[in-house]
Amino acid sequence: MSENKTNFFGHAFRYFGLLFICLITLGSYYIYDIPAALQTDLETLYKINNVKWNLLYSVYSFPNMIIVFFGGYFIDNVFGLKKGAIIFCCLVMAGQIIFSISSNLKLFWLALVGRAVFGLGGESLSVAQSTFCATWFKGRSDINFAFAITLAFSRIGSAINFQISPKIEQGEVSRVPTAIWVGAIVCGVSFASCIILVILDVIRGKKDKDDPNSTTASSFMDIIRSLKDIFHFPGTLWLINLSVVLFYVPLFVFVSICSDFFQSKYGISSDLATSIASIPYYAAVSSPIIGFIVDRTGHNIAFTTFASMLLVISHYLFAFSNVNVWTGAVFLGASYAFMAASIWVTIPCLVPSKSLGSAYGLAFACQNAAVASFGLIINAIIAHYNTNPVPDSSSSSSLSCDSSSSTEHHSSSNHTSSSIEHHSSYLTLANNSTSHNGTICVDYPKYASPNAYHNAELVFFGLACLCFIVQIVIIIVDTKNRWVNIPSAMMKQRVKDLNPEDEKDPLIN
Repeated sequence: MSENKTNFFGHAFRYFGLLFICLITLGSYYIYDIPAALQTDLETLYKINNVKWNLLYSVYSFPNMIIVFFGGYFIDNVFGLKKGAIIFCCLVMAGQIIFSISSNLKLFWLALVGRAVFGLGGESLSVAQSTFCATWFKGRSDINFAFAITLAFSRIGSAINFQISPKIEQGEVSRVPTAIWVGAIVCGVSFASCIILVILDVIRGKKDKDDPNSTTASSFMDIIRSLKDIFHFPGTLWLINLSVVLFYVPLFVFVSICSDFFQSKYGISSDLATSIASIPYYAAVSSPIIGFIVDRTGHNIAFTTFASMLLVISHYLFAFSNVNVWTGAVFLGASYAFMAASIWVTIPCLVPSKSLGSAYGLAFACQNAAVASFGLIINAIIAHYNTNPVPDSSSSSSLSCDSSSSTEHHSSSNHTSSSIEHHSSYLTLANNSTSHNGTICVDYPKYASPNAYHNAELVFFGLACLCFIVQIVIIIVDTKNRWVNIPSAMMKQRVKDLNPEDEKDPLIN
């Protein structure tokens, strides 16, 4: 009876801690896609075009090509996991506060500063979250389930943002700052959760008998030597990172532009398009169920291969068919649920615990480099192939008017006729146009032409196919190594073999 009580307490304690592991990134995931949820009104608020709007994502992602790796490295060798998590959580909250202030002052450069500060902490906080999860559930039979819960809970934050932020601003530019400040409040909840998690981790460390000096380097030379460890990571880990890149670009970059794409190709309303865009994040709710199955079966790469196949099907439907938009969105969501539940747990099977932060940081760094680069490439492709009319770059509105009066038309025929000729070439393409009292107004489409998005979709489809091929390569390579595409019991033993110093009784097996 006493042993049963101990086991129950151990399970309850682990999952109570998992709740706060989930909450520490709720704020960062909520605020990440605020620019996408409020794109049109943000462009009006800051008087910017689509290219400048994309900078709100680029300034977040580009620094994380490098910083997120060092974030993981600092967790392993400098700050330690608990201090690192607090620091990164503070950067996320500070960045969102700066972004919120910029919306009140209508200063775009300050918005970029806020997003950049957010980027300094956002991805590194995700690394800390993954490291927390791997540490709390190391060697346990429910580690896939725990990771799936963590990722599903975090992505719910993204989905909630797509629903809540547009409802707060209600299409009124004056209410945009309020929607952004709500994001700062959510970040405050995550920061409070981080403090509670650190306290719980101290308790866990004592019960699991963690070495208090195991996560920090003792000298500069120790830091240099540990930094070289990444060059000794196994080739399978680099293939895993490549598959992460090839999967998450067609997911995250697509989600950032798919609302306009859905309106352009399928002719649906903005509200419905935004709702469909959040399907992949809502689909992540099913990840714990999939994770539970993976825990029982193992063979994680078989599941990631299936996820890649679903991704290929999704983008094939978007690029080459006219089936209902929901069909492709459901396939996309299912692919994310399967990938999220199975890919990240392979990393503890490839590197020892002391290098987990660096390994996760490397994976997130590769992912951010690709997302940032392809975000610019995709927007450049859309702009290049767009055949819809666009307003003058100096205008922040999609409505353009020629205010020449009918009298001026007769008295200044040369100027007015050229202006009318300029507008007339667009009248059949624009959504609406009005002409009264000599004034011609054209309401330009808020999105690009279907052909532009089709060319972007070809890129996504190609990357999805490459991702599927890489998964097949990993399976072939692992037939010899037997590291990641093996039954769950063998994966658990693999983790123990990588960490022989951990042969001690954990809080709960």
